[in-house]
Amino acid sequence: HERGSLADPNVMQSRLNALIDLMKAETLDGSRVIDNPVYRDRLMAIQGRVQALRCNDLRLLSAAVNRQSAPLAGMVVKLQGTELRHELEGFAVDVMGELGLLYGDTPRLRGGGSWQRDYMYFLGLIIGGGTSQIQKNIIAERGLDMPREPKLARA
Repeated sequence: HERGSLADPNVMQSRLNALIDLMKAETLDGSRVIDNPVYRDRLMAIQGRVQALRCNDLRLLSAAVNRQSAPLAGMVVKLQGTELRHELEGFAVDVMGELGLLYGDTPRLRGGGSWQRDYMYFLGLIIGGGTSQIQKNIIAERGLDMPREPKLARA
């Protein structure tokens, strides 16, 4: 339950919408950031992953309603959700350019510093609740029935 609650797709979508608004407001060389094809490509990649996470959540909801299990779908939530959210928040920091480095009380701080704070927070969540490497091992061993990692023989 703990791992699954770390990646609410509705919160992720709200945060994505806020990122899009930020990209419409920020400028780069006199043009809106959202009009820059490199930034727009990065945004579209994140949008696709957010949509995939939302579809996975619907798969879990459907399984619960129909009293079925979807163990693999549940296992990927923490891994994908925390890494995606960290990437999304980091992208917002990139969109702000040098203003993305600001912390504390300053009138130039965007979003009350939430982008920077959440970037660091989700970095911690990638580690907490089982690191991404541990999550990948769980998915491989329990979800995909792959063999366990070999252990070194004790001398």
